Amino acid sequence: MVKKDVNVQKSDKPEMAPNKWSRRRRMEFIDFRLSVEGKINRSDLVNFFGISVPQSSLDFSYYRELVKNCKPSRENLRYDVHKKLYVRTEDFKPVFPDECSPDLFLEDLALIARDSLSDSRNFFNGRFPVAASTLVPPKRRVDAKLLFNLIDAINEHMAMHIVYMSLSQGKYMDYLIAPHSFAYDGYRWHIRAYCYDRHEFRDYVLSRIKSADTPKIMAPNDRFPDPLGNGFREVGTDGASDADWNEKVVLKLKINPELSDNEKNALALDYGIGKNGFIEHEVRKALLFYAVRNLKLTEDYKKLPAIERQLVLDNEKEIFSLLKTK
Repeated sequence: MVKKDVNVQKSDKPEMAPNKWSRRRRMEFIDFRLSVEGKINRSDLVNFFGISVPQSSLDFSYYRELVKNCKPSRENLRYDVHKKLYVRTEDFKPVFPDECSPDLFLEDLALIARDSLSDSRNFFNGRFPVAASTLVPPKRRVDAKLLFNLIDAINEHMAMHIVYMSLSQGKYMDYLIAPHSFAYDGYRWHIRAYCYDRHEFRDYVLSRIKSADTPKIMAPNDRFPDPLGNGFREVGTDGASDADWNEKVVLKLKINPELSDNEKNALALDYGIGKNGFIEHEVRKALLFYAVRNLKLTEDYKKLPAIERQLVLDNEKEIFSLLKTK
């Protein structure tokens, strides 16, 4: 199943003028602290944003106006005269649901546990809201200059030479590429690029790139002899020309039928699987191999016990067929 990108407008989100970005950040801050800690006071705004006390009072008034204009109607906060701070009300619902989502909270919590969350984004204000620890894979080396050269090449659509350690060849290879995107496979970062040497779009593990020259030329189309003997072929080398990158594939995931009823019930709750019996997980076709591997959906994993293969593909034939065409 292939899906197209769509833009969804949320009616519950207030519209704010572009020149009010700093105010919007303060509104998000109030919303976030009420969501996470259930309380906030003026000094929190003053200390985090470096604003005056009168400005913080205006911000709370403005937040109340935003809440008033939201649907459904609610209060969100009230001032506790005994505690001398604002507390979350029973009818609380975030004004900015995306910025206060459980996913973002847990992502930020993981970054704090690794001491990787920047001060400007750390709405926890330097303190752990709850005890937390993370298990992360060993760090992979990525050179800063190399990274900046890749970013420049992507932004300007330029070609560049890289020296890459090929796992299959077991030696360094020199490639001329036109990078267009970064891709994270769940464990490591790749660069997605057109390779002029192989005449196709490929993935390159960032930490295996030994060097990347400063990009100096615009990335041209690639013209090469047609392998079928029909003269020459000319193909685009930008992201728009990368068919596998732009195609979206939907994995229909269901609970492994070999599991017990108790295990199935637990996993249905875990993954939010409803009465239809499956969930849809959308990925780019270019990243399909990594998704199937990470979820233990390949043929090789079928040898494992069922408990180690909690999810299986409901549309396995379709997905395996797509993998063969990559």
